[in-house]
Amino acid sequence: MPELILEIGGRVFEVACQPGEEVSLERAARLLDAEATRIGDAGRSTEKRMLLLAGLMLGDTMTGLHEQLRHAEERIRHAEERTRIAEAKSAMLAANALKLETEASHKLSPAEVAELREENEFAGALLGKVISEINALADGLEQ
Repeated sequence: MPELILEIGGRVFEVACQPGEEVSLERAARLLDAEATRIGDAGRSTEKRMLLLAGLMLGDTMTGLHEQLRHAEERIRHAEERTRIAEAKSAMLAANALKLETEASHKLSPAEVAELREENEFAGALLGKVISEINALADGLEQ
């Protein structure tokens, strides 16, 4: 079992971990050390108190990150819902446009047919915009 020597808040700790967990443990120790350093020697805290406060500060940070993640996931769900609605509207507009174009091929003027085509293209562009928003939200969440 690998043993690591970690420095947290100016104090040295020897800890054991499972093989392959070394990098993750060192990263966690750096985070804890950063919080312990922020606390500093204010009030000459004991080791236990310094580690407790550093852990609580990390917990508070993690709580904030979880809340941000929850909001981002909620925004993605809403964007996906808007996408489904836009897709349904687009399909409906396309079907109506095709029906009208078929029915009106002898009845409508070329300008009216062009107008229906423009409406169909607008619906497609709107759907593309909503999909782009979802992709941007997903990219932001991944980062």
